[in-house]
Amino acid sequence: MKPSDSVSTDAQFWAAIRRDQFLLDPEVVFLQGGSVGPSPRPVVDTITKGIRDFDSDPLKHQPLYRPIVEKAREKLAKFVGTSAERVALVQNTTMAMSVPAQGLTWEEGDEILTSDQEYGAVRACWDYIAKRYKVKINRVELPLKIESAEQIVDTFKAGFTDRTRAMVFGHVYWSTGLATPIKELTELGRERGAWVIIDGAHAVGMVPLNLDDVHPHFYCSSLHKWILSAKGTGMLYVSEDVYDHVEPLILGGNVRQEGNNASRFDMMGTRDQTPFMGLGAAIDFQNEIGWDRVRAYSQGLAGYLKERLKRFKGLRLLTPADPELSGFITTFGIDGVDLAPIRQELWDDEKIETSAFKVQDLSVMRISTHFYNSREDIDRMISEIEKRL
Repeated sequence: MKPSDSVSTDAQFWAAIRRDQFLLDPEVVFLQGGSVGPSPRPVVDTITKGIRDFDSDPLKHQPLYRPIVEKAREKLAKFVGTSAERVALVQNTTMAMSVPAQGLTWEEGDEILTSDQEYGAVRACWDYIAKRYKVKINRVELPLKIESAEQIVDTFKAGFTDRTRAMVFGHVYWSTGLATPIKELTELGRERGAWVIIDGAHAVGMVPLNLDDVHPHFYCSSLHKWILSAKGTGMLYVSEDVYDHVEPLILGGNVRQEGNNASRFDMMGTRDQTPFMGLGAAIDFQNEIGWDRVRAYSQGLAGYLKERLKRFKGLRLLTPADPELSGFITTFGIDGVDLAPIRQELWDDEKIETSAFKVQDLSVMRISTHFYNSREDIDRMISEIEKRL
């Protein structure tokens, strides 16, 4: 078989998955999975069947669903490299991040080390804590051009002081797609006696992850982006050495729980369990395809996009080319070009869904490529941008 034949066969495989397993409008080029990903049919079917079954006899089905949800917790824990006892099931990264923010004890004059590129909700969370408890936020400036993992570690290292109590940073940054060396950063934070709190909203399902090996104090993620679970499913990893220092965000029957089990930080009370039933189906779906295969294909799309972008004069690629420092997100700017109106035109005229914003006053476009995308999607987008430059 010729290499071109192999590429063609591979493209047919992924095209069949998009056609048969997703509800995506065939007229839409969806390159915005970094915000909200489309759930595949097995997830949608699991949830809708769950809702119908539950409402046929709620009191009968309520106890039947708990074992399914707990099985989903176990599948998720295995996927992220930890045990089920370390994983709380929450709605999203925002809720997960609120547990250490609201549950830890802060004293006036404490410092929280973070960066200038944290997600808006994360930034707002810690700004609120700073104002409420008279805590100082120390934001280091992440360079727009990252050449090595050491450069990232050195940037955060320079921000530590004797008053640093917590270190909050992204695993994969929403803005540039930068994948940080979380093990080295975690070791740095622990050595300095700071709580290590990681925003992993974009990482789960994008980059390899072994949380027990990394061993942060807290790891927060949303599962509706790259895992393609239902909207409103997220996770919080809690290390075994923080339970005596953090209070639950929501109080209920969980306060009677004994032992160190992260489920005390779950969403509490009567709630719809079907999204977390769908979480188990989402993990099964990617595992059946083969997550290594998913990652290789999606990384390949991102690499292809980076090459195609080189045709733009004045290109400023913010996402590192090194696959160890990046994933499925590609962010770029073009000197002298405001990309926001172009993004709008791509959607209005061509039904191409992307994202545009500013990073340190630079107008950028963020492209998210997942396994429901194709090289043809990228070629079409590049062509339409080129027409508008």
